[in-house]
Amino acid sequence: MISRRRHLRTGTASPVPVRSIADRAIFFIGVAILLSGATTAQAVEIGARAPAFALPALGSDAHVSLDQLKGKVVFVDFWASWCGPCRQSLPQYEKLRVELAHEDFSIVAINLDEEAADATAFLKQHPVNYTVLRDPAGDVPKAFGLVGMPTSYLIDRDGIVRATHTGFTPEDIDKLRGEIHGLLGKPEDAK
Repeated sequence: MISRRRHLRTGTASPVPVRSIADRAIFFIGVAILLSGATTAQAVEIGARAPAFALPALGSDAHVSLDQLKGKVVFVDFWASWCGPCRQSLPQYEKLRVELAHEDFSIVAINLDEEAADATAFLKQHPVNYTVLRDPAGDVPKAFGLVGMPTSYLIDRDGIVRATHTGFTPEDIDKLRGEIHGLLGKPEDAK
């Protein structure tokens, strides 16, 4: 079935498949359903226990769990190769890791790319020496109630979320450093 629509410039009728209108309606209904589901996801709140997870390390079959890091201050960062701010954040987090290498502090980066090759190529351009895990199914970000990329969570030694960060600018690193120092029991201006 074809309906007719007047072309604005020429005034002539042009055929518009009715099916394309129905397809658009179905598409917009689907987007609305997805968005309504996204708004009902509960983001992990500051003061709440961080959701447990165990994920494979990038390029390995070894699994790392949050529970293995209990007793350390842990910075969990969700990222993907298509995330523009991640190009800035991952190298900054690597510098922070080096700075705090002798502390009870760990960084765990959880990659959300569908293909491991995308994450590997990204890390060749932006190398890091902290733990990188994979979650292409997106189960862990759902458990955390992730709302944007990049998003990170600072977790204390007892597994409680003490700070969250959505997005990244280079100026964020000083605030993060102060939060980490506070959880480590160091003066905020310590390096």
